Amino acid sequence: MDPAALHMTTEVTGHGRFLFVRLPGGGGPALARALDRLGEGMENMHAVDGNPSGEALRRGRFQLLRAERGLGGERDIPHPGVAGADFLVRLEGASPEPLAAYEEALRALIGERGGSVEALVGVQKPRSYTSHAMTQFAYASALPPGPGARYPFGVVTPQSKTPEWWAMDWMRREAFFLPRYGEDGAMIAEGHALAARAGIPCINRRLLHRPEGYGLPGGYDFVGYFEFAEADAPIFRAVMEALRDRARNPEWAYVREGPEWWGRRVGGAAALWERG
Repeated sequence: MDPAALHMTTEVTGHGRFLFVRLPGGGGPALARALDRLGEGMENMHAVDGNPSGEALRRGRFQLLRAERGLGGERDIPHPGVAGADFLVRLEGASPEPLAAYEEALRALIGERGGSVEALVGVQKPRSYTSHAMTQFAYASALPPGPGARYPFGVVTPQSKTPEWWAMDWMRREAFFLPRYGEDGAMIAEGHALAARAGIPCINRRLLHRPEGYGLPGGYDFVGYFEFAEADAPIFRAVMEALRDRARNPEWAYVREGPEWWGRRVGGAAALWERG
């Protein structure tokens, strides 16, 4: 469905790609050197503290993540190309061209070694479900991006909403992000915002939207991405548990999730095959 018809923003503020790589034979020094060359001219997010500069976004940015086996897994929508990935390259930039060029070169490198690349592509947009008060609650104290040494975990959560969700009036959809109260004034459901509040100060989060629109067959409506410290992994799990609890957060009755993929951020390609 067209975002404008849904009363959602149509403005695009950036572009992103998640390139999930499966490499059955593993890697080696030659491939690591070739992968590192792909990032030349782009900013490596692994060492950056704080938000990116305009120049870095113009050139494009990348982050390498090694799969953390056993921490994520398939959910509602089976997607082996994501769930079974050995590593991930996350890309972002002001325009899609440098990201597409990186993906094309990566596919050539991996394909000639018998591997595969599964891409999730999205765009960044201003927030649609918000107000000044909600912005202050959910974003004023939000954790800014930081280097991989401080926030080593990266988690990807692709999601789609059901046709019933997109058929709702926009005011009803927006109401799911707020608490619900009974006639006696007691809270009967937290809603999305309160269910997720524990993660605001310790989980850096990004959201990509499907470029073509929402509620379309194939693909996902949104791709969520989160970075956090190892010590805060239990908080992330608790937040996801709260969001998935339909009694606490009725919105999730309309959510269908792809695999939850966990990775460890690394500074260079050689570390993609290391095991701690």
